[in-house]
Amino acid sequence: MNQSPLAPMGVGKLLDRSFTVYRQHFGAFFLLALMLFGPFLLLQDLLVFDIGNLSFFMQDTDGSDFWESVASRFAGMDTEPTDKIGFLLLYLLVVLPVMGLGAYPQLVSSTLLMTRAAVEGQTLGIKAALKQSMGRFWPLVGATVVYSLVIVGIVLAFVLLFGLLALIVTLISGESLGSIFDGDDAVVSALFIMLFIVAYLIFIVLIMLVPGFFMLRWGFYLPYVLLEGGGVPLGKSWNLTKGNFWRLFGLYVVLVVLYSVFSGGVQVAVYGLLGASILSQLLMLLFSCVLMPWMMIVYSLAYLDLRVRKDGTDLMAMLEKQAGHETATPHVEEGPGVSHE
Repeated sequence: MNQSPLAPMGVGKLLDRSFTVYRQHFGAFFLLALMLFGPFLLLQDLLVFDIGNLSFFMQDTDGSDFWESVASRFAGMDTEPTDKIGFLLLYLLVVLPVMGLGAYPQLVSSTLLMTRAAVEGQTLGIKAALKQSMGRFWPLVGATVVYSLVIVGIVLAFVLLFGLLALIVTLISGESLGSIFDGDDAVVSALFIMLFIVAYLIFIVLIMLVPGFFMLRWGFYLPYVLLEGGGVPLGKSWNLTKGNFWRLFGLYVVLVVLYSVFSGGVQVAVYGLLGASILSQLLMLLFSCVLMPWMMIVYSLAYLDLRVRKDGTDLMAMLEKQAGHETATPHVEEGPGVSHE
């Protein structure tokens, strides 16, 4: 089915179009996520969680009726982590890096290619998309490593700075946590608790805005590596997102809220009915592969939308520059009978 030409979109229209693209090509996107991320999610369950003591179909409960059984399963839905250090190290040192640095860029890149084709009214198969993205495998890995290191450094610097400020305030006040709560003044203790809550909320907001600012401004490096080649194009991503931070921030806030609602609702339903079992883990794995492509489609449409906006802005700037040049250059008309030798 042909799609309408891509034009600048607001947050609502972009999300609506993401649902349309996903609905029309659901099978291809889901199979792509299942192929690239499904094995790693399965290894995560096997290595991180202790599934050896889980029943296969449904968690056994002592409830006398249906609702008591549901409540019992829901209360015990958390899967116990494994106590095997070797499995945890294997996951942290091998599986997680390969998944984050190898599978993730390939999933984003292949989804971008398939989304762009869908927007242009064409169909790009999984094989063709993977062939093109695999052709840029190592540049995508290298760019992702650089981006990850930069973002981790920014987050650590921010956390250390915030912790240093908290330490300075504590030293200046001359009070310790023990002296505050050991005192007889309940008002001081209450004020300190309120101050701690406010400081914590400020920390959450700032850690979303400050590192989040750089994550969004540099976050569109992958499409440039995939489509244009070159080194690590953090500067190109920065220029692409110029003037669009708050719109992108609002988009991803809405995206995280919708993802949490969908994921949380399904998790409550699955664990409420089946409890912590092997079947429930498999169902949640499949549902993760359902939600993941949608988020990648939103990312792809956001990139295409930014390119439309930037190309339009560049075109207007070029036309204005050309018009200004023509205005500054006087045009002399020759009168009748006047010739120049």
